[in-house]
Parts: sequence; C-alpha cells; structure tokens
Amino acid sequence: MAARSRIVPMKVPTVVMMRKKTARPTAKKASGKAPQPSLIHAGYTYPKQCIYELLELAGAENSAQSRRDLLNALQLAQMSYEDEVGTSSRQRPPSKQIEQFEKSLEKTGALLRHIRRYDDFRNVGFVTQQIGRGVVAVGPEELPRNPSISDQELVFPKFDGRVATMNIEPLLRATLLAARKRRRGRGGPKNLGKESVVFYAEQYFRRHSPKEPSTNPTNPFHPFVDRFYEVVTKTEPRGLDRQIRKVLAARRSGQ
Repeated sequence: MAARSRIVPMKVPTVVMMRKKTARPTAKKASGKAPQPSLIHAGYTYPKQCIYELLELAGAENSAQSRRDLLNALQLAQMSYEDEVGTSSRQRPPSKQIEQFEKSLEKTGALLRHIRRYDDFRNVGFVTQQIGRGVVAVGPEELPRNPSISDQELVFPKFDGRVATMNIEPLLRATLLAARKRRRGRGGPKNLGKESVVFYAEQYFRRHSPKEPSTNPTNPFHPFVDRFYEVVTKTEPRGLDRQIRKVLAARRSGQ
C-alpha cells in the first residue's frame, strides 16, 4: 500500500502535510534555517498601533517574524474566544449523552493503543487523505460536519493534490479534551474564553520576550496579557489572574 510507506509508527505528527510526487531534497532554506510558518488569514485585522504597543510590552523585537507571530497569536486567540463565548447560546446535549460520548472516546483510544502492539495492526490509525475533501483542512478553513464521502473513497482516496497523514490516537484525545471542556456549568464558556486568550498570549510572550512569564504581578507578562486581551475581545480585562495561574501551571506540568 503506497500510503503505508510514508508512515513511521508512533513518531508521526498529528497532521503531516505534503504534496504528491514532490521530491524536494530538503525542507530547509538555503541558509540552513527551517522555513517559518506563514501568516494566518482568518479575516481579522488589528491597528498597527496595537501591534507596536504589544511588541513594546513584551520587549520583543520589531521584526517581520515577531510581528507575524503576534498576528497569528491574536487571530488564533480571537477565533478560540469567539467560539467559546458562542457556546453559551447554543443548545446542549443531555449530560448523560456527553458522558457516554466521553467514555466511548476513552475506550476507543485505549483499544487503539493496545491493538497497535500487534505487527499486523501497528499502522491502524495512521490515515492518509487528500486535503480539501471534507476530511482535512488547512488553517481556519471550514470543514463540513457530515461530508458525503463514500467508504470506497475513504479506503482508496485519490491523491491528485496535497495530502495529509494523520495519527488518529492524539486526535481522539484532543476530541475527548474538547468534550470535557464543553461539559461545564453556567458561565463556563466565558471563563474558558479568557483562558484561551491567555494561552495564546503566553505562547507568544514565551517565544519572543526576554523575560520569563510568571504569576508575579510585577512581571511584564501581566500588562502584556491585559493589553492582548483588550485587542482580542474589544473589552477591558477583569480578573485574568486565575487564568494566568492555570495556563502557567499547565506549562510547568507539561500538559
């Protein structure tokens, strides 16, 4: 099977994108440095003055890479925040159904890890599909909830464009974590929306600031995350300390 030759068991990233029949000798530029991620185009724009303020608060360089990473962080944070806040107005399935769904995901993940110990099934859960057919998308591109793809097309996909190889096991865990986050009480979406903004602010700050973020109120991360939150939500930050502690604690524990 042609797709199997691209699979490296247990070391395959969650999603690996490639083009069909491209035999480039290296993925690095002539300078020897790995290519940088491109700018996300999610339809959000931010005033230049806000970008300069955030760069200054973080103590980051005013370089093309730093500005691009900041714009990506802002857009990812805004997409996540709007999605979380929007859940408060949506219908929710019964709690018993959510619990059954979570248990099913846990059981499937455990069975998948166990069955991969056998040679004949070691590659089960490594799936290669074409990008843009309703299975895999790039960036913020929308995916259909119920794509009309036949079983035969899934077993024998046509690779006439870019394809992606996916490791289903971490995707099952990601789905389980997302379901657990949805199972929460009143006011949860707002708090989780705050946490998502702090998460992306922390990612940028850790990468580009000369200072290490901490829970100390005098740390420059705090005014940075406050301004970051203002730019994303168009509202004043109120009580982000709990979200800051949670995000930094998760970072320390490796979650």
